[in-house]
Amino acid sequence: MTETPQGITHTSDLLTFEDDTGSPRVLEMTLERLRRVELALRQSQLRLARAQKAAGMGSWEWNVQTGEVFWSDELFRLCGLNRDDHQQIQLEWVFGLVNPADLPAFKKVIFTAATSGQPFDLVYRIISSPGEEIVVNCRGEVECDADGRTLLVSGTTLDITARIRAESEIRQLSNYDALTGLPNRSLLHDRLMLTIAQAARDQQLVGVLFLDLDRFKTINDALGHRVGDKLLKAVARRLTACIRESDTLACLGGDEFVAVLAGVNCAEGITVAARKILMLISEPVYIDGQEIYTSGSIGIAVYPMDGDDSYTLLKHADLAMYQAKEMERNNFQFFSSEMNIKVLERMLLENSMRKALEREEFFLVYQPQVDARSGRITGMEALLRWQHPDLGLLAPDKFISLAEETGFIIPIGEWALQNACRQNKAWQDQGLPAVRVAVNLSAKQFGQYNLDEMIAATLMETGLEPEWLELEITESAIMKNAEHTAIILRKLKKMGISLAIDDFGTGYSSLAYLKHFPISRLKIDRSFVRDITTNPDDAAIAEIIIAMAQTLKLSVIAEGVETRDQMELLSFNNCVEMQGYLFSRPVPAEQFALLLRDGLKY
Repeated sequence: MTETPQGITHTSDLLTFEDDTGSPRVLEMTLERLRRVELALRQSQLRLARAQKAAGMGSWEWNVQTGEVFWSDELFRLCGLNRDDHQQIQLEWVFGLVNPADLPAFKKVIFTAATSGQPFDLVYRIISSPGEEIVVNCRGEVECDADGRTLLVSGTTLDITARIRAESEIRQLSNYDALTGLPNRSLLHDRLMLTIAQAARDQQLVGVLFLDLDRFKTINDALGHRVGDKLLKAVARRLTACIRESDTLACLGGDEFVAVLAGVNCAEGITVAARKILMLISEPVYIDGQEIYTSGSIGIAVYPMDGDDSYTLLKHADLAMYQAKEMERNNFQFFSSEMNIKVLERMLLENSMRKALEREEFFLVYQPQVDARSGRITGMEALLRWQHPDLGLLAPDKFISLAEETGFIIPIGEWALQNACRQNKAWQDQGLPAVRVAVNLSAKQFGQYNLDEMIAATLMETGLEPEWLELEITESAIMKNAEHTAIILRKLKKMGISLAIDDFGTGYSSLAYLKHFPISRLKIDRSFVRDITTNPDDAAIAEIIIAMAQTLKLSVIAEGVETRDQMELLSFNNCVEMQGYLFSRPVPAEQFALLLRDGLKY
């Protein structure tokens, strides 16, 4: 036995340890400790492998001195490979797995790290064994010797395919229309701003075409949303075929599309594109065995004349599109400054209309209806006027159509009916001659729910007997839903109210329907009366209306009578009742009371 450092002695066949008391510890105890350490190490490695597997992460090492590469089991699995098939791997083999488009960047990062000793973080694509592709995030660091030479480049590779796909879907949802796959409003603004910037540099024009499909709601309601969606997809494909790769086509939702034409040299090029779009849109679309026809209305704004930013150009193109719809369907209109003024005036009217009733800015005037042979007032028409605080006195033609579109005609019309009935009852209570008052009902009012109940409640509240109320309805309103109209009219007639068709001869009524409506009176439109003494066609139309009224046992009244020649010709053809400037202009209630008391002088 030889002497060794304190506590350790050697024998020929046994290594022993001595503690402070000098008793030996056998080798088996040491080996047991080593086995425990080895087991703990294996468990730690297994935990690491499980963690990497759960995270979709593999580890790797590249020995820069020998060129050998080590991959963990999880990295092989992540790439869809079997470790047994690749016992020894080299860097060139790794390069073969990288997407060729990403390979130059991958090589540059790896070799730069090996020479500079700097860590790196890189996203690239790997071609997995089944021919599929995954996206990975590779992070690496460098180990160097005491002299600073690179020994080892190692790191982790994480599968981020699902995350990238999710991010892509989020971008898709936030920037593209879900149905057509076209850019949405948000992405459109970005693209349009870039196009404007490019056009400013190149001194070129940009055309913004705002397209809205005609009658799409009708098609959608009649054939269902499934067919409507297919139609929108078909339209999107056709529009895509109309524009160049440098242009942008977007869908703003529903049936609204916008095309941005970049790098245009003259307005004629925009006109050609608009005509091409309208031509393609008007071609029939076959969906589920059905042939569907549609058309489009296009509004056009041009940079820089109509605006120098995306919001202004889109707003002006939208305004021009509505102008196109108003003028004629299946056409296009360029934006104009006059159009913008008209829209601003419309906005002013709409905003002030909301408060006009509360501020008592509306009032009624009354125009007498006269028996031309006796000169006696037989009735009156209540006409609405608006004393606008900024625009002055407004006649109905300035605001009624807007009230119809916005729905304000419902409260305004109810107000007019109540006040006309209340005023007529007040005159009767004053002992003035009892005559009927005619109040116009718009098409929107006629479609109002429980219209008959509202009218009955008005008569009860004001105390006016139904026989002294006449409701005037246009031909177009009557024919809009003839079956429903007949039911409502019969209810009103049963209440004792007189019913008249206003502006007769200008609409599209059918005599077959007309004879089934409980109408009391036809009103010959002023457009036929104006030239009745000079235009044989107008005279003939007036005669036909009078004869038809007599055949159907209806009263007839002519409006817009301004001269004695007109009055005499109408009287000769047995039209007795008339109204117009010849007898009196529409006058306020106070003046009309005098007409009722003193009679007319004409």
